[in-house]
Amino acid sequence: MTFDELKKTWQSQQTGFKLTIDSDMLLKEVKRNKKHFASAIFWRDVREAGLCVILSIFFLYVGIRLALWPLFLLAALILGVGLFLVVDRAFQKRKAPKSTESLGGCIEDALAQVNHQIRLLKSVLWWYLLPPGIGMTISCVYLAYLLRRAPTWCLLIPVASFIVMTIVLWRVYHLNQCAVRKELLPRRAELEQLLNALTTANDQSAS
Repeated sequence: MTFDELKKTWQSQQTGFKLTIDSDMLLKEVKRNKKHFASAIFWRDVREAGLCVILSIFFLYVGIRLALWPLFLLAALILGVGLFLVVDRAFQKRKAPKSTESLGGCIEDALAQVNHQIRLLKSVLWWYLLPPGIGMTISCVYLAYLLRRAPTWCLLIPVASFIVMTIVLWRVYHLNQCAVRKELLPRRAELEQLLNALTTANDQSAS
């Protein structure tokens, strides 16, 4: 039984049908989906943090070779993004409950994970895009300053770099917001609905 089928089963309870659900099976399915989601987030963070380290080393190397101090700043800002991802993951792991053996606890933990990712992606402009954006802007301005006595066409280099950077950052921001709307928000709604149905079922059985 898939997660969507389980959701439909819970929905059918609210329409007045009396169904018997294997709670162990439901718990296994929720755990499986939760594990899959956590794995996808983990490898995303590994890729992003690894890319930040590689880019930091690259810009630091170029900055040393060309004696361009803004590239040192850019390297530091990009590395800061990678460190943020590592620290955030460590903090969330520390906050995670030690045991989620109960169905309700497992759903609540999965919901907390999704809510955290929604907050992260909604604020991606500030912690992910703005730092390298500032570093790139300063680098482009500094390069334009160095080329102030060069032929006018040379200014196309920093201007084109700034335009490309802006387009790339906007595209990344747009993709992250699409992921929130199309993937995370529907997933949160499903988990909330499942948790509400479980709470209702427990209240009915208690009464």
